[in-house]
Amino acid sequence: MRTKTLVLAACAAVSAAVAEAQSPAASSCPPYFGIGANVAGNPSFETPAPSVPPGDLVCWQDGDPLFPAPTSAAKGWFMHTSNAHHTVCTALRTPSDAPGPVGARKLLVRSGGNEGGVYQTVSVDPAKSYMFSVWVYVVVGHVGIQSRGMTGGPTSFSTKIGEWEQLRVCTNSLANTDMLVVFNQAPTGGSFYVERAELREIPTLE
Repeated sequence: MRTKTLVLAACAAVSAAVAEAQSPAASSCPPYFGIGANVAGNPSFETPAPSVPPGDLVCWQDGDPLFPAPTSAAKGWFMHTSNAHHTVCTALRTPSDAPGPVGARKLLVRSGGNEGGVYQTVSVDPAKSYMFSVWVYVVVGHVGIQSRGMTGGPTSFSTKIGEWEQLRVCTNSLANTDMLVVFNQAPTGGSFYVERAELREIPTLE
């Protein structure tokens, strides 16, 4: 699947090439938040995936014939894994205790190795600039986000364990937005919650 290939290529590049000095990438964003409407799909993970009862754990391993389409527990978000084919599991959990305006649910992600996580593809104007932000609560591991399915875009990494933290990345026409990716960076695996995904247009600064 081409989308999966792009995600793996991006995550592999992040694992190998992104220095911790670049974390968090919010430092490269303007000192304000996005303008306009939030165009991320199912941003608070309130809507379960079809045929997945809320609360059920959905697991997938690359190459598993039982799951040809790696849909996560949340509608519109898909699972990805590492080149080592570690198992990834997701589930919707309640209540959501993330800061700010949230719904009832948050998305649990469990990754058996590095690069495992969730993503969604987006179609936005490549000539415009966007800010992707998400709240993460890391139980175990090290979480990163990016908003490109190819290498070369900014990445932001978590710095806390056991508390909510907002990560942000910003792109422009030099590194356009096409995919919202949230992944575990720790090679020994990870477990984390995701809430309040936002993708908003920002003024272009190039």
